[in-house]
Amino acid sequence: YLKVIDKFNERFISAYLTAGNIKLLLLHDAKSEDAIRNFFNDCYELYIKTLLNPFYEPNSIISSAAFDTKVRLSAKKYL
Repeated sequence: YLKVIDKFNERFISAYLTAGNIKLLLLHDAKSEDAIRNFFNDCYELYIKTLLNPFYEPNSIISSAAFDTKVRLSAKKYL
């Protein structure tokens, strides 16, 4: 978790770098470090579960409606 790495207009950009060199970025208004870290952890866990799916092709777009819904629910929970 790299915390706030930059600022765009009035918003902050936070980043999360995984062990597999996957970069997750978040553009947000609030600066609650713990909530953002928890959101990134949930997103990373969802990403890992997607990678473990035998029907997912590595390095392809994640087009799962269930994945999208779970990320949105996590965003509502923490952000």
